[in-house]
Amino acid sequence: MKYLFNIALLSLLSLPVFSDDHLPVSYGMEGYQCNIAEGKDKDDVIKFVEKSLNPYADEYWLAPYNAFLMTPFLRSEEIDFDFAWVGFTNNHKELGIIQDSWFSETATKTSEQWSKLSDCASQGYYTAIEARAPSVPFVEGETTYFAVYSCSFKEGKSVKDLAESDKAWNEYNDKRGFTGGVWRWVPGPGTSNSFEGDFFLNVSYNSWEELGEYLDDAFWEKTPRPESILNCDKPRVYTANNVRNRPFEVSE
Repeated sequence: MKYLFNIALLSLLSLPVFSDDHLPVSYGMEGYQCNIAEGKDKDDVIKFVEKSLNPYADEYWLAPYNAFLMTPFLRSEEIDFDFAWVGFTNNHKELGIIQDSWFSETATKTSEQWSKLSDCASQGYYTAIEARAPSVPFVEGETTYFAVYSCSFKEGKSVKDLAESDKAWNEYNDKRGFTGGVWRWVPGPGTSNSFEGDFFLNVSYNSWEELGEYLDDAFWEKTPRPESILNCDKPRVYTANNVRNRPFEVSE
């Protein structure tokens, strides 16, 4: 299923099927799941990014990179890691440029510091496709909240239905005054072959109040909701510290 979905996704991205005849905004994305070394904590990881990683990246990374340190908050016992790291570039070529830098001699000291802080059992690449841009921009050093769902298309639905579905759900979110963004994370190299969904759905919220307002609205059906073309599980919700965002622009 995942293989077929990725083939269909590539076909979708090659055709002007969206309402404004433009390709959807997409990003190269990497994701890690990590545990913090004994005697260290999240503050140590953030300090490392501020004092070591970002200065190194400012000098040697030849592409923009936007990163979030995600700490599990609303989760079950199935979540067995201390934090996740997700990083975004304009495309996978730029992600490769950054990866090449990380494997160079210039990164040796920074890489060793990272290894002493964390143990990351998984690392994978994704394609992040934007369904809704947030109206409140991300700011380095500030915190937002990410809800992450595992989703599959309902029977009879496919990537060809996404444009119409996105339009309907964006109109719904506009009526609610929703300020966050929505992205689909399509698994790629390094991700688990046991994942049975088609993609992960990432929804950002600018406050817990905004998340709570959505939950109330959905449960009591206060605002008429579009019919969903997806089957999604219950979300995991993370605090997401925007630890790097300098600069990040969509390529022309």
